[in-house]
Amino acid sequence: MRRRVVLALVPALLVLPACSGGEDSPPEETQAPEQVLQAARERFEAAGGLHIELTSSTIPEGRDGVSRAVGDGIVDAERPAFTGEITGRIQGNPAGVELIAIDEETWMSFFTEDFNPVDMADLGAPNPAELFRSETGVGRLLAETTQVQAGEKSRDGKDVLQTYSGTLPAGPVQDLFALGEAAQSFDVTYSIEPTSGELRAAKISGEFYEGSTTSYSVNLSEYGKSVTVDEPA
Repeated sequence: MRRRVVLALVPALLVLPACSGGEDSPPEETQAPEQVLQAARERFEAAGGLHIELTSSTIPEGRDGVSRAVGDGIVDAERPAFTGEITGRIQGNPAGVELIAIDEETWMSFFTEDFNPVDMADLGAPNPAELFRSETGVGRLLAETTQVQAGEKSRDGKDVLQTYSGTLPAGPVQDLFALGEAAQSFDVTYSIEPTSGELRAAKISGEFYEGSTTSYSVNLSEYGKSVTVDEPA
């Protein structure tokens, strides 16, 4: 009889640890998508320095534009900055240039080893430093996104990112990219690392060029890295 009682208790004893463990684990907290984007905006604007890679899906024939930009930036309200390499089409010519941008001033190394001042507006190109300006740069895109919905998860190396999709009004996109005059809005998908709240990627799609759908992807990494951008000698 004693043997039967002991055997009967075994299943119950096996169940107890599992139940206890479940009670000790706090329930998973979820944030509204808008709250996640707001936290990602705050994280970006507090980053200081970080690395950026920007690519476009296509540049229509006969149009100027940036196809790729790689470099480092400094997020700041008064002195945003960028240093890196840009490839694309400038005044109808394929080009790869080194560029330094500090606030509203830009210098380009184009067919020469020296950096010379340029006006990006004259080239029909955006000033990449503006992506890093607090309140009006990448953070503004996050703030003005509407109809936000959580999507699928994606992997970035060892990190698992949560995606969020939404709609951007044309204004902030036009201001940052100097494109999209004919567009009313753009589709956007963000990829955010849940633990840190870091925005790792943003893909913006729409009528950047009239009559053509193009996507620009912005990938961000190395939040908080030490970045120095000085005016060229």
